[in-house]
Amino acid sequence: MTKKSVWMALQVLLFLAFNFLFFLTILFLFKKNNVFDKIGLHEPVYNGTEVFDPSLQRLNSIKKLEDYCDSLYSVQSMNSQFKSDEGNYPVLVDSVMRQRFYHGYSRYRFSENYMALLLEPLTGKEAAAIVIPDDMLKYPYAACSQQSILMMELLKRKGYSTRKVGFLDKQYGGHFCFEVLYNGSWHFFDTNQEPDMNVLNVNNRPGIAFLSKNKEVLRAAYPHLEPERLDAIFGNYFFGKPDTFEAPRARIYQQVTKILSYCGWFFALLAYVLVRKKRTMLMRPERKYAGLFLKAETNG
Repeated sequence: MTKKSVWMALQVLLFLAFNFLFFLTILFLFKKNNVFDKIGLHEPVYNGTEVFDPSLQRLNSIKKLEDYCDSLYSVQSMNSQFKSDEGNYPVLVDSVMRQRFYHGYSRYRFSENYMALLLEPLTGKEAAAIVIPDDMLKYPYAACSQQSILMMELLKRKGYSTRKVGFLDKQYGGHFCFEVLYNGSWHFFDTNQEPDMNVLNVNNRPGIAFLSKNKEVLRAAYPHLEPERLDAIFGNYFFGKPDTFEAPRARIYQQVTKILSYCGWFFALLAYVLVRKKRTMLMRPERKYAGLFLKAETNG
């Protein structure tokens, strides 16, 4: 296979890629009632047992969520029985988060980031599972990792130190929670599985080290989970690095693919033009020699 034929094949592929991406982008721009949003969509259904307030879906950005929590905290502070404490704000946000989401993985739809869905099979991971906080808040449901990432980001905006608490068990799988540093120690939060707040608060909202060693407190906090499952998962925990975003590569991937969802066709077109130019340059010597040969024949 010659160089010319290779460049020709590449030119054809890029031309087809440009047309394909341009077509998808046009569909992507029609965000309302996009039929492609329903392809492969398995939207989690509220189970009726979690704390969930549908009216809080109006909090569709981290700024709105922050303002709402600030307003509740301001009202709370005006109560004559209010006692100032660093833990008040994280506990308040925990309560709001429980009401804002029910359990389920939120994933990008076609009309939000079609490129993330298109490239996901190449990554080998759930790369379309949302990690960008503002995008998570477009949905009424979120998984344990998503809820934790969101609340950690909000608390970091308020000056709190946070760290991931991860769990992994061969039989029961994993879980993603976090801790917040205040009053000189780390305190455990799990907005997804919603442990009993009264049990945690009576024990001064302990950290995971305390809960994993005191099984009676742990089981009292999670009465809805099987004791065997609870002991297995919470017996194997590890910490993330404090004050870091827990999915930096996924966030960059999703930010880039969101941009490409708008202008990926342009890059395909640009690559097509460059390849066509290269192919044209490769053909010039042939044209030159063909011209000389024709001139020689004419003179002869």
